[in-house]
Amino acid sequence: MKKLFLMLLCMALVASFAIAKDGIDPVQKRVEMQAKIDALKAEGQAKGWTFTVGVNPAMQYTIPQLCNFKPELQSYNSDNDYIRYVQKGGKWISPVPTPTPTDTPTGDAYMGHWTAVRNQGSCGSCWAFSTIGAFESNLKKNGITTDLSEQWLVSCNTDGWGCNGGWFANDYMLNPGAVLESCYPYTATDSSCMSGCPYVYVASGSGDTGDDVAGIKWGIQNYGAVSVAVYVNNAFQAYTSGTFNGCEDKNCNHAVLLCGWDDSKGASGAWYMKNSWGTGWGESGFMWIEYGCSKIGYGANYLEY
Repeated sequence: MKKLFLMLLCMALVASFAIAKDGIDPVQKRVEMQAKIDALKAEGQAKGWTFTVGVNPAMQYTIPQLCNFKPELQSYNSDNDYIRYVQKGGKWISPVPTPTPTDTPTGDAYMGHWTAVRNQGSCGSCWAFSTIGAFESNLKKNGITTDLSEQWLVSCNTDGWGCNGGWFANDYMLNPGAVLESCYPYTATDSSCMSGCPYVYVASGSGDTGDDVAGIKWGIQNYGAVSVAVYVNNAFQAYTSGTFNGCEDKNCNHAVLLCGWDDSKGASGAWYMKNSWGTGWGESGFMWIEYGCSKIGYGANYLEY
């Protein structure tokens, strides 16, 4: 009897510690999460969504934890047509339209190059994963499959970017270059910069494609996956399959990659988008999203080896 009492007491202490650790009862958390999914399903039915939602690993985090792409952190450069903000103050700068390339692909569908889906965890380093993913994609297009370090960008950039947000870090791929994941593993933290890893791949160029569908298609076909931004809402976070059309016209908060397209999907076509929330999210880490939905394509850019 005494042993049973002690065992029950230990179980109670463990349970109380689990609740105290984040202040939320795990059972209550599951109930609240299911209620959120039920509400999203009802909204989707009312609005005619062409995708499904459900509980997935990304939902253990808040959207601010996952999505920390911050356009206001991009430093001003009068020679760059894509500058939207001055770094200090976030004052809006009217962009000069980027001309659409003349040799735009004409295919109705195309699947390009990409590397394995990664998982940024609770660190808002989507900007680093988008940058690294674009460079890895271009390397793969050139016959080189490799795994480059996102943590090096998070820890060693000199712009103050980290888990609290950042911008596309193409300049760091151009100089000094990228280091290997095996030398600088991902920790999902704002750890201090560690020296000693060689810069094994250095980009030779970087450019913008324009936000328009034709320009982004050109970038994907010629350079590999294109880095872009998008606005993430609750429906996006809970996405499990289908073509996402739960669009909202709000400021972008997340950086991802566009790897292909299919003009037959959605209202007028859809992008094949690679995320950085692990393979348990979406369609094994990917999403089909309608052209222009939730500003997908903002700041579209590429890297070249």
